[in-house]
Amino acid sequence: MLLFDGEQTRRGETMEIKLGFSTGALYKTSLDIVDRLRAIKGTGCRIVELNFLRLEELNLKQLAKLAPRLDDFDHVGLHAPKHDYGQNDTTRRVFDSISELNEKRVLDMVVFHPDTVIDFGVFADVPFRVALENMDNRKGSYKTAAELEELFTRFPNFSMVLDVNHAFSNDPTTKLAADFYEKLGPKISWVHLSGYAGGHEPLFQTKQLEIIRSIWDFGMPIIIESVLAADELERERDFILQAIDGMRQ
Repeated sequence: MLLFDGEQTRRGETMEIKLGFSTGALYKTSLDIVDRLRAIKGTGCRIVELNFLRLEELNLKQLAKLAPRLDDFDHVGLHAPKHDYGQNDTTRRVFDSISELNEKRVLDMVVFHPDTVIDFGVFADVPFRVALENMDNRKGSYKTAAELEELFTRFPNFSMVLDVNHAFSNDPTTKLAADFYEKLGPKISWVHLSGYAGGHEPLFQTKQLEIIRSIWDFGMPIIIESVLAADELERERDFILQAIDGMRQ
Protein backbone atom coordinates (compact mmCIF):
# COMPACT_ATOMS: atom_id res chain seq x y z
CA MET A 1 0.00 0.00 0.00
CA LEU A 2 1.16 3.52 -0.73
CA LEU A 3 1.10 5.14 2.66
CA PHE A 4 1.54 8.33 4.68
CA ASP A 5 5.07 7.36 5.67
CA GLY A 6 5.57 5.72 2.30
CA GLU A 7 5.52 7.23 -1.15
CA GLN A 8 3.22 7.98 -4.04
CA THR A 9 4.30 8.21 -7.67
CA ARG A 10 2.96 10.68 -10.21
CA ARG A 11 4.18 10.86 -13.80
CA GLY A 12 7.44 9.19 -12.82
CA GLU A 13 7.97 11.47 -9.83
CA THR A 14 8.01 10.20 -6.26
CA MET A 15 6.37 12.12 -3.43
CA GLU A 16 5.99 11.29 0.23
CA ILE A 17 2.38 11.57 1.44
CA LYS A 18 2.37 13.24 4.85
CA LEU A 19 -0.95 12.16 6.30
CA GLY A 20 -1.91 12.31 9.97
CA PHE A 21 -4.77 12.91 12.39
CA SER A 22 -5.99 15.52 14.81
CA THR A 23 -6.62 14.17 18.30
CA GLY A 24 -9.90 16.06 17.94
CA ALA A 25 -11.00 13.46 15.39
CA LEU A 26 -11.66 11.20 18.40
CA TYR A 27 -13.39 13.78 20.59
CA LYS A 28 -16.67 11.84 20.64
CA THR A 29 -14.97 8.74 22.02
CA SER A 30 -14.23 8.04 25.69
CA LEU A 31 -10.48 8.06 25.03
CA ASP A 32 -8.31 10.56 26.87
CA ILE A 33 -5.58 12.45 25.05
CA VAL A 34 -2.91 9.80 25.73
CA ASP A 35 -5.12 7.00 24.43
CA ARG A 36 -5.99 9.08 21.37
CA LEU A 37 -2.30 9.44 20.61
CA ARG A 38 -1.87 5.71 21.05
CA ALA A 39 -4.74 5.03 18.63
CA ILE A 40 -3.30 7.42 16.04
CA LYS A 41 0.14 5.87 16.39
CA GLY A 42 -1.49 2.50 15.74
CA THR A 43 -2.48 3.62 12.24
CA GLY A 44 1.17 4.07 11.31
CA CYS A 45 0.75 7.83 10.89
CA ARG A 46 3.78 9.84 11.92
CA ILE A 47 1.97 13.20 12.01
CA VAL A 48 -0.40 14.45 14.69
CA GLU A 49 -2.11 17.67 15.67
CA LEU A 50 -2.98 18.08 19.35
CA ASN A 51 -6.44 19.57 19.56
CA PHE A 52 -7.13 21.83 22.54
CA LEU A 53 -10.12 23.84 21.38
CA ARG A 54 -11.41 24.13 24.94
CA LEU A 55 -9.40 26.20 27.40
CA GLU A 56 -9.83 23.75 30.26
CA GLU A 57 -8.09 21.02 28.23
CA LEU A 58 -4.84 22.96 27.99
CA ASN A 59 -3.04 22.73 31.32
CA LEU A 60 0.51 22.03 32.43
CA LYS A 61 -0.36 18.71 34.09
CA GLN A 62 -1.91 17.48 30.85
CA LEU A 63 0.99 18.67 28.74
CA ALA A 64 3.55 17.05 31.05
CA LYS A 65 1.94 13.67 30.31
CA LEU A 66 2.00 14.30 26.58
CA ALA A 67 5.60 15.30 25.96
CA PRO A 68 7.14 11.79 26.05
CA ARG A 69 4.38 10.45 23.77
CA LEU A 70 5.24 12.92 21.03
CA ASP A 71 8.54 11.22 20.25
CA ASP A 72 6.48 8.70 18.28
CA PHE A 73 5.70 11.36 15.65
CA ASP A 74 7.80 13.14 13.05
CA HIS A 75 5.56 16.22 12.87
CA VAL A 76 3.55 17.63 15.78
CA GLY A 77 1.16 20.55 15.60
CA LEU A 78 -1.18 22.04 18.19
CA HIS A 79 -4.58 23.62 17.73
CA ALA A 80 -4.85 26.39 20.31
CA PRO A 81 -8.05 26.95 22.33
CA LYS A 82 -10.78 29.29 21.24
CA HIS A 83 -10.24 32.49 23.21
CA ASP A 84 -10.24 36.25 22.72
CA TYR A 85 -6.48 36.61 22.32
CA GLY A 86 -5.23 39.99 23.43
CA GLN A 87 -3.53 41.70 26.36
CA ASN A 88 -5.12 39.59 29.10
CA ASP A 89 -4.13 37.02 31.72
CA THR A 90 -5.76 34.08 29.96
CA THR A 91 -3.78 34.75 26.80
CA ARG A 92 -0.57 34.76 28.83
CA ARG A 93 -1.50 31.47 30.54
CA VAL A 94 -2.25 29.82 27.21
CA PHE A 95 1.02 31.05 25.71
CA ASP A 96 2.97 29.89 28.78
CA SER A 97 1.46 26.40 28.53
CA ILE A 98 2.18 26.09 24.83
CA SER A 99 5.70 27.48 25.30
CA GLU A 100 6.46 24.92 28.00
CA LEU A 101 5.44 22.06 25.74
CA ASN A 102 7.39 23.65 22.88
CA GLU A 103 10.51 23.56 25.06
CA LYS A 104 10.10 19.81 25.60
CA ARG A 105 9.14 19.02 21.99
CA VAL A 106 9.40 21.72 19.35
CA LEU A 107 6.00 22.18 17.72
CA ASP A 108 5.93 22.44 13.95
CA MET A 109 2.81 24.57 14.01
CA VAL A 110 0.45 26.21 16.53
CA VAL A 111 -2.88 26.99 14.88
CA PHE A 112 -5.21 29.82 15.88
CA HIS A 113 -8.63 30.91 14.64
CA PRO A 114 -8.04 34.50 13.48
CA ASP A 115 -11.63 35.56 14.16
CA THR A 116 -10.98 35.10 17.91
CA VAL A 117 -7.90 37.34 17.99
CA ILE A 118 -8.43 40.81 19.41
CA ASP A 119 -4.82 41.96 19.08
CA PHE A 120 -2.49 40.16 16.68
CA GLY A 121 0.41 42.03 18.28
CA VAL A 122 0.37 39.58 21.21
CA PHE A 123 2.08 37.01 18.96
CA ALA A 124 5.13 39.21 18.40
CA ASP A 125 7.41 37.52 20.92
CA VAL A 126 6.05 33.99 21.24
CA PRO A 127 8.69 31.23 20.90
CA PHE A 128 6.48 28.93 18.82
CA ARG A 129 5.45 29.01 15.16
CA VAL A 130 2.07 30.70 14.64
CA ALA A 131 -0.37 29.70 11.90
CA LEU A 132 -3.80 31.08 11.07
CA GLU A 133 -6.66 29.04 9.66
CA ASN A 134 -9.35 30.05 7.18
CA MET A 135 -12.85 30.06 8.69
CA ASP A 136 -16.02 28.17 7.75
CA ASN A 137 -19.37 29.52 6.59
CA ARG A 138 -20.64 30.05 10.15
CA LYS A 139 -18.11 32.79 10.78
CA GLY A 140 -18.30 36.42 9.78
CA SER A 141 -14.69 36.97 8.77
CA TYR A 142 -11.44 35.41 7.52
CA LYS A 143 -13.26 33.14 5.09
CA THR A 144 -11.62 34.41 1.90
CA ALA A 145 -8.10 34.53 0.52
CA ALA A 146 -8.30 38.32 0.25
CA GLU A 147 -9.01 38.73 3.98
CA LEU A 148 -6.13 36.50 5.01
CA GLU A 149 -3.81 37.99 2.41
CA GLU A 150 -4.26 41.39 4.02
CA LEU A 151 -3.50 39.91 7.42
CA PHE A 152 -0.35 38.13 6.21
CA THR A 153 0.84 41.37 4.64
CA ARG A 154 0.72 43.00 8.08
CA PHE A 155 2.16 39.99 9.88
CA PRO A 156 4.53 38.24 7.45
CA ASN A 157 5.88 35.79 10.05
CA PHE A 158 2.55 33.97 10.30
CA SER A 159 1.95 30.79 8.33
CA MET A 160 -1.37 29.40 7.13
CA VAL A 161 -3.29 26.20 7.69
CA LEU A 162 -5.68 25.67 4.80
CA ASP A 163 -8.85 23.94 5.96
CA VAL A 164 -10.38 22.54 2.78
CA ASN A 165 -13.55 21.58 4.68
CA HIS A 166 -14.01 25.24 5.66
CA ALA A 167 -13.31 26.37 2.10
CA PHE A 168 -15.84 23.84 0.75
CA SER A 169 -18.48 25.02 3.23
CA ASN A 170 -18.17 28.50 1.75
CA ASP A 171 -17.83 27.40 -1.89
CA PRO A 172 -18.65 23.81 -2.97
CA THR A 173 -17.25 24.55 -6.44
CA THR A 174 -13.76 24.43 -4.78
CA LYS A 175 -12.81 27.67 -6.54
CA LEU A 176 -12.22 29.25 -3.13
CA ALA A 177 -9.67 26.57 -2.23
CA ALA A 178 -7.91 27.26 -5.53
CA ASP A 179 -7.93 30.98 -4.71
CA PHE A 180 -6.12 30.31 -1.45
CA TYR A 181 -3.40 28.41 -3.29
CA GLU A 182 -3.11 31.06 -6.01
CA LYS A 183 -2.91 33.99 -3.59
CA LEU A 184 -1.28 32.43 -0.54
CA GLY A 185 0.44 29.28 -1.76
CA PRO A 186 3.85 30.00 -0.15
CA LYS A 187 2.14 30.72 3.19
CA ILE A 188 0.30 27.38 3.34
CA SER A 189 2.23 24.93 5.49
CA TRP A 190 -0.41 22.47 6.74
CA VAL A 191 -3.81 21.31 5.52
CA HIS A 192 -6.92 20.29 7.48
CA LEU A 193 -9.05 17.67 5.74
CA SER A 194 -12.50 16.21 6.41
CA GLY A 195 -15.83 15.61 4.72
CA TYR A 196 -18.55 18.23 4.88
CA ALA A 197 -22.24 17.59 5.48
CA GLY A 198 -22.64 20.44 7.93
CA GLY A 199 -19.72 19.53 10.17
CA HIS A 200 -16.59 17.36 9.95
CA GLU A 201 -17.97 14.09 8.62
CA PRO A 202 -15.84 11.11 7.52
CA LEU A 203 -14.90 11.18 3.88
CA PHE A 204 -15.42 7.43 3.60
CA GLN A 205 -19.09 8.22 4.29
CA THR A 206 -19.57 11.41 2.27
CA LYS A 207 -17.43 10.19 -0.68
CA GLN A 208 -16.57 13.83 -1.43
CA LEU A 209 -13.57 13.27 -3.66
CA GLU A 210 -13.81 16.90 -4.77
CA ILE A 211 -12.67 18.01 -1.30
CA ILE A 212 -9.58 15.81 -1.52
CA ARG A 213 -8.94 17.00 -5.07
CA SER A 214 -9.01 20.61 -3.87
CA ILE A 215 -5.62 19.98 -2.20
CA TRP A 216 -2.87 21.02 -4.58
CA ASP A 217 0.15 19.80 -2.61
CA PHE A 218 0.17 16.38 -0.94
CA GLY A 219 3.78 16.80 0.13
CA MET A 220 2.94 18.93 3.18
CA PRO A 221 1.35 17.65 6.41
CA ILE A 222 -2.33 16.87 5.90
CA ILE A 223 -4.31 16.53 9.13
CA ILE A 224 -7.52 14.50 9.08
CA GLU A 225 -10.16 16.22 11.22
CA SER A 226 -13.09 13.93 10.36
CA VAL A 227 -14.99 12.95 13.52
CA LEU A 228 -14.38 9.22 13.92
CA ALA A 229 -14.62 6.25 16.21
CA ALA A 230 -11.27 4.67 17.04
CA ASP A 231 -11.98 1.69 14.79
CA GLU A 232 -12.71 4.03 11.87
CA LEU A 233 -9.28 5.72 11.76
CA GLU A 234 -7.75 3.25 9.33
CA ARG A 235 -10.86 3.20 7.15
CA GLU A 236 -10.71 6.98 6.76
CA ARG A 237 -6.95 6.87 6.18
CA ASP A 238 -7.30 4.22 3.47
CA PHE A 239 -10.16 6.01 1.68
CA ILE A 240 -8.09 9.18 1.44
CA LEU A 241 -4.95 7.38 0.32
CA GLN A 242 -6.84 5.46 -2.34
CA ALA A 243 -8.38 8.72 -3.57
CA ILE A 244 -4.95 10.34 -3.81
CA ASP A 245 -3.58 7.28 -5.58
CA GLY A 246 -6.43 7.50 -8.11
CA MET A 247 -5.63 11.15 -8.77
CA ARG A 248 -2.02 10.29 -9.57
CA GLN A 249 -2.65 7.64 -12.22
